[in-house]
Amino acid sequence: MGQANSREIFVANVHPSIEVDQSRVRRVASAVLRKESRGGGGVNIVLATDTDLTDLNSRFRGLARPTDVLSFQMGGDKHIAPEERVIGEVYVSLDRAQQQAREYKVHLAEEVDRLVIHGLLHLCGYDHEDVDDTQLMKTKEVDFLETLR
Repeated sequence: MGQANSREIFVANVHPSIEVDQSRVRRVASAVLRKESRGGGGVNIVLATDTDLTDLNSRFRGLARPTDVLSFQMGGDKHIAPEERVIGEVYVSLDRAQQQAREYKVHLAEEVDRLVIHGLLHLCGYDHEDVDDTQLMKTKEVDFLETLR
């Protein structure tokens, strides 16, 4: 991690039965962070179940239902160099990703890519609170997906 543009990207698959290529997830995350992140630092990505995301969604957003991706910004210790901090965590429901991949007629890996990109864009300051913000996020998602192909 000694280089200024180096980022630690930790990926954990805690889903009991759905496997994904974690090195692919790291490559996707690295591409997004390299282009969009403004302050350096790393990210944790957790590939989980619908139950996990339902619990997180309920506890932190007051919505007792599953969701496909959640992002949590982390303030970080001000005594740690910016490039050494963890900027946040992204949780992806592999159950939801698998269902959406079938629905959208794409491979599971592509849907996981999209969800990781979406979550990371939130960590980088993007949101979808209004129509313009939603369109900007969607455009960025599509651009990253096309670039990564």
